[in-house]
Amino acid sequence: MIELREVSVRYGKNLIDALKNVTAVIPERSVSCVMGPNASGKTTLLKAIAQLVDYKGIIEFDGRDARKIVKTLRRVLAYVSAVEVRDLLGVTVLDLLVYSRYPVSDKFLTSIKDVEESVKTAESMGIKHLLRRRVNELSSGELQKVLIASAIVRSPEILLLDEPESHLDMRSKIWLSRFLKSMSDKITIVLSTHDPYFASLTCDYLMLLSRGRLVFSGPLDQLLRNPGVLEEVYDTPFTTVEVGDYEVLIPLPFKPQG
Repeated sequence: MIELREVSVRYGKNLIDALKNVTAVIPERSVSCVMGPNASGKTTLLKAIAQLVDYKGIIEFDGRDARKIVKTLRRVLAYVSAVEVRDLLGVTVLDLLVYSRYPVSDKFLTSIKDVEESVKTAESMGIKHLLRRRVNELSSGELQKVLIASAIVRSPEILLLDEPESHLDMRSKIWLSRFLKSMSDKITIVLSTHDPYFASLTCDYLMLLSRGRLVFSGPLDQLLRNPGVLEEVYDTPFTTVEVGDYEVLIPLPFKPQG
């Protein structure tokens, strides 16, 4: 369980509030979504949980202060950013996956186990055919899958994903949603997203941010019953629609004025 108490983050010379007194409890072994419009603080919240930015307040993992267990978190927590890295990496996908196992590897040198786990992860994510490709040759969608695989290959207990569905086509988004759900009985997953539809398919628990403030946190079902909360944040009307066995949130067209 991850607990945040009065977490605040300020950026820049003018000390702009990126997060303001965020308090929430993120359940373990589930998929939790941090949702909100641009500049709402989603990425900053993930970075605070990952101990990548300075913050005020308390973040605890199973009752332990995150600031006091940074070395432990480096082994059990994996963070995947949507930042473009294709132009910075000329290594092959296999090399990237093997290197990504460094925090949990038994040796400083690459072992057979590291290679085997890398291939196994690539197979599970449907990217085995990319193993010999160079990272800087991949499409945006392929790169996104590879970056997620680079986190999964470490067998983390906690997985933080910054907009993992970005650059993916619809088929790949549906696949990713199912994949993350299948992983959530083993690890705690926290992801940021702009997309209420993707969140509806994927998440068990949801946190909604607006201008750095937490305006909703709770099980997805609560938001499905009260989509008006989204309208207040996005300035766009939303409704809940049944699609097969799912209930999903979708935006409605604006009503013409006049």
